[in-house]
Amino acid sequence: MFKKKIKLAKRAKEISLTLSKLGFYNIYEYFKLLFGIEVDPEAKPRKIREALEKLGPSFIKLGQILSTRPDIVPVYIIDELIKLQDRVAPFDYQIVQQILERNYGDRLWEIFDHIEKEPIASASISQVHVGYLKTGEKVAVKVRRPELEELIQLDSELMYMVVDFLERHLKNIKEFNLKGVIHQFKRTTLQEADFTIEAQNIKIFQENFKNYPGFKVPHCFYDISTSEVLITEFIEGTKISDVETLKRKGLDPVDIARRLTDAYFKMVFKDGVYHADPHPGNLFVQDDGTIVAIDFGMIAFLSKTKKKYFFDYIIAVTTLDLNLAIQFYEGFNMFTPYTDFNNFESDLQFFLEKYHNKRLDEINLREMIEDIIGFIKENHLRLPTDIAYLGKAALNLEGTVRKLDPTFNPTERLKNFVGTSTKDYIIEKAYEVRDAAELAFYLIFKLEHIYRLLIRERITYQIVFKDLEDLQKFYKLQTGKIAFAVLFVGLLISSALFYMAGKETLGGIILVISFFIGLISFYRVFRF
Repeated sequence: MFKKKIKLAKRAKEISLTLSKLGFYNIYEYFKLLFGIEVDPEAKPRKIREALEKLGPSFIKLGQILSTRPDIVPVYIIDELIKLQDRVAPFDYQIVQQILERNYGDRLWEIFDHIEKEPIASASISQVHVGYLKTGEKVAVKVRRPELEELIQLDSELMYMVVDFLERHLKNIKEFNLKGVIHQFKRTTLQEADFTIEAQNIKIFQENFKNYPGFKVPHCFYDISTSEVLITEFIEGTKISDVETLKRKGLDPVDIARRLTDAYFKMVFKDGVYHADPHPGNLFVQDDGTIVAIDFGMIAFLSKTKKKYFFDYIIAVTTLDLNLAIQFYEGFNMFTPYTDFNNFESDLQFFLEKYHNKRLDEINLREMIEDIIGFIKENHLRLPTDIAYLGKAALNLEGTVRKLDPTFNPTERLKNFVGTSTKDYIIEKAYEVRDAAELAFYLIFKLEHIYRLLIRERITYQIVFKDLEDLQKFYKLQTGKIAFAVLFVGLLISSALFYMAGKETLGGIILVISFFIGLISFYRVFRF
């Protein structure tokens, strides 16, 4: 425990020094600027983004998560966070060698024939080297950064402390649920740092696309991959954003844009699992036109229920069904105590009417997502992780396909999947009707059972008070302050009494103890 506190103090010192060099007063002031709690005209959004890059892997990942949260981060800062470069200085090959030897031992050079010392990519989680197996295959050797998990744990602990301080000293901060954001950052980053999870993700996508032409998922060598080292097939291809090279190779960017969009909509609307980071650095095109996606550390799932809510929302827009649209927000538990339902309904009606008479090919996907984000923020709605990730992925996808073809509109392709998926949707509705009929049939028996329970049994009511936990915490803190103050005064009086009784040594010891207790008491009073 003591060692952890020392490490936390050292890390806090590193962060403070880094921020001070960039012109930020301290980490508390920096977080206020990051979340838009305070506005400093001299603190340009670019400086805020550069600070995250300088602070290291954990803060880069935090910035990437915050770029999906327009409900708590100002739009002008999100515009900069989207530009976050997940490029970190590479670590020395000697460390790579140590990690490889730790994972493979004497088998290392029985598996590999050669590994290039210079990395071809270096990011916040890992760096990648070109390798050659004894069997002749050229592979990508993805090595996790050393001591990454400990750094994530330390940084997340410091972030919790900062947020806890802000919540105690600033009003309405709890409305943002910043601790939930930190928890999400910690969970997703630790998952992304575990390559056994990424290997399982690759297996899922390989299964989903095994008979799908024109889209490829790299082969993973599961038997020689570990939690720290991931071995995959090395992809030879052109970055999807390099349009001129694609044209020189005789490939049609418009066709690539169409096929990429189709593959992505398949992930979302059919498979229910999608690549959550489809930016150009993760997409390549082989010489035969096959699109290849890499880096499956960040993926997201959509359950059947959540897909149903999305279909309900599409139908609500096309039919101007306000009640059906409200069910979408209820289903995702988006309402908060700060939502004004009168304003919400009128804003929702305006939104539905804006998109009601438009065909899918007339809808600008980016504009629609930005409208949804604005609607969520104006009405103080909670933004679920599912929608945040899907919105960010959709914006990345739209940016990628527009580089291939500036006139391309992804929503024009959406109607193919909505039309196909509507069949499944109708089947699901039929099952719902059947379930409702069964419920109605058995309802009589259920009501009779409830009636007998009310007559014959004692009913116990449980009342849960809102914010009771915070109230308990408050009184616990106050009780602690009082206890220390009473102890301090008691020891001080005891010391005086021992001096008066001629027992100066014992009185001196108690006086010293009371001095330290007094310092702790004063610290607790002014700290909390």
